[in-house]
Amino acid sequence: MPDPDVGTATIVYEDADGITEREIENDDIVYFDDHWLVKVGENDDGDDVVRRIPRERVHHVERSIDELEKKVEGAIEQAKEQFGWWS
Repeated sequence: MPDPDVGTATIVYEDADGITEREIENDDIVYFDDHWLVKVGENDDGDDVVRRIPRERVHHVERSIDELEKKVEGAIEQAKEQFGWWS
């Protein structure tokens, strides 16, 4: 079950079996280098297993932005404090 503190995302994409819809935590999805990277599990060593989905195969991504924005703002404030940056 997704963690309500970080919000959720839903990605709809084409894979070998047809159209897949997956609900995940906002922390487990990112867009990078023309691909959506989605955490799909962990291996036996506890490392994340990530699926790279080319942008051309993604129909849409929906995210709960309010929770994501709060998390990003918190991370920015933490970085400012850690590195001595001021607003």
